Amino acid sequence: MDCAFAMNTDMIYRGIRYLGIGLIFVSLAWALYKGAGPETHPGGPAFSRAVGLYTDEKYEEALRDYETSIREHPDFIHAQRGRARTLMQLGRDREALEAFNEVLKRDPGSAVSFANRGILQDRMGHFPQAIADYDRAIKTDPRLGEGLDWFTRLLQNRKEKPQTLADRLQTLRQGDAGPN
Repeated sequence: MDCAFAMNTDMIYRGIRYLGIGLIFVSLAWALYKGAGPETHPGGPAFSRAVGLYTDEKYEEALRDYETSIREHPDFIHAQRGRARTLMQLGRDREALEAFNEVLKRDPGSAVSFANRGILQDRMGHFPQAIADYDRAIKTDPRLGEGLDWFTRLLQNRKEKPQTLADRLQTLRQGDAGPN
């Protein structure tokens, strides 16, 4: 009986090992298959590059790729949003404001775009417009008023908890613009 149990256990372990090795090969084959295919992102390869460059804070290069994506896919709103954010990061405030206005004309329900335009207008000293944009963003998506959660801050290596949109909105409404 002990010999039969040992053989049975040995066969089970062998089966588990082959299954594990098989799963490794299947996942490698899937990764190769997905990585070798053509770009299927609706914004094209330029958009994918732009997102990576923006994340790496290479804003000039990101802007070029966002603009390429917009030329190739003029209806892809995410590339236009990325372009507006990138212009803001580059300090090209007037161009960024025009870009956010265009995005919001095309997508008037975009809470994130209202929040970003509010941040831009706040930086530009256009406090009444910033208040209106912050308010609209938070009413459209209340989570935007809460700020970044601890996990996102950890991933972005932010040690300090930044001021939330709701906090900034309250500060502006009290008439004490101060630094944001």
